[in-house]
Amino acid sequence: MKQDFKFNDNACSINDLNPGCKELWTIGQQEAIRRLSIKTRAAFKSTATYEIVKNFSVRAERIAANYAKIYLEQEHNGKTNQKGRFYWTGLAAFASKQVMCALDYASSSKWRYLPPAVPPFEITKIYLGKGNFWLFQDIFVWHWFYINHPDQFKKCINDRNWDNYTECFKSAFAELPWLKDALSKINNLQKTDYLEQGFDLISQTERYPEGELRQRRQLASLMAIANHEQLKILQPLIYESKDFKALLNSQALMEGHFGVPRRLAAMSTACETDDEKYDSVMTEGKLHNANDRMKFITDIANNYHKLMKNQSKYMHENIQAIATWSDNV
Repeated sequence: MKQDFKFNDNACSINDLNPGCKELWTIGQQEAIRRLSIKTRAAFKSTATYEIVKNFSVRAERIAANYAKIYLEQEHNGKTNQKGRFYWTGLAAFASKQVMCALDYASSSKWRYLPPAVPPFEITKIYLGKGNFWLFQDIFVWHWFYINHPDQFKKCINDRNWDNYTECFKSAFAELPWLKDALSKINNLQKTDYLEQGFDLISQTERYPEGELRQRRQLASLMAIANHEQLKILQPLIYESKDFKALLNSQALMEGHFGVPRRLAAMSTACETDDEKYDSVMTEGKLHNANDRMKFITDIANNYHKLMKNQSKYMHENIQAIATWSDNV
């Protein structure tokens, strides 16, 4: 895919594009796709293009790293004195790392070679890859816009809609994986009440110094955005599928046996620490059930919040380590 926005190529001159909301959302979407791409240049061709990284696990690594960099204020125009305002992204770095672990297992397990013709592990891999890719396409761009155009965020929040992006963008990215199915299920990436609430709370967080009042708003913003990602993006996108529900139910029966991993989130760069202080394990309920999953995610969020307060150095070291994965191929 090519960079499609035309810029003035006359040396030492200025081209004021004065982009509006539609153009800024389009540029942000381009950036989200570029973060999961590698630049290639065919022999004897002068124009470089970007191609989506094909390996699902590597995509998950890169997604985790980009969330980590947002949390750490390592984005262009990030504010180091406001580290922690994007509280959800710190937890999301660990969550996408966990998706990477699940994808690695689905790709390498000896069970994947058993019949039927389309192995269940391959189907699981597709659903995990789809959810992780399109959640990033949604949530990264909201953060990118807020970081780079904070004064226009509230004005433009209602204008984000894939159908309203510039035409050259939509035609250039028509072949993105699962595009038509995903956009129809996640309302063309438009804002939700949960999302708007989450960013209002981020704005409030910025006004408080370190302490209890700031921490309350950090956790509240995390949970609002978690409701957005889980209920408005992932639930309709992957968890409503009958095939995926059946596979998750089968995994729940086998987890912890025969090498099948447990349903957990580890606050570590490792897939599992075997330390209950860092591992939040789902022991009851169904992962595809929104209420059961949100109870599990609330437990994970509370543990993350506790560790951020009591073991801040450890948590930030792990988030920093994840941030180095952004260019993995």
